[in-house]
Amino acid sequence: MAQLESKYAPIWKQLKAKKVCRITAPIQYHKTIIKMVKNKRDDDIGYRFELSERGLTHVIKTRITGTVIEFKLQTKSTLEAL
Repeated sequence: MAQLESKYAPIWKQLKAKKVCRITAPIQYHKTIIKMVKNKRDDDIGYRFELSERGLTHVIKTRITGTVIEFKLQTKSTLEAL
């Protein structure tokens, strides 16, 4: 049986591809949307493994302006702490 795609998956896919994504949503849903996009990143095991092999990790930064949420994907080196 095919699994249905999450409504947050398109946001995560665009964020991975373009490193930035802007969406418009009612203010009362912003916190949930941000949390779920971060969960999508954490659930993407293949992507996380690929980054860890290169010694990298990604951090999702958000900026809210009115009803617009802007997501930015920033690359960090896991070797910086060493």
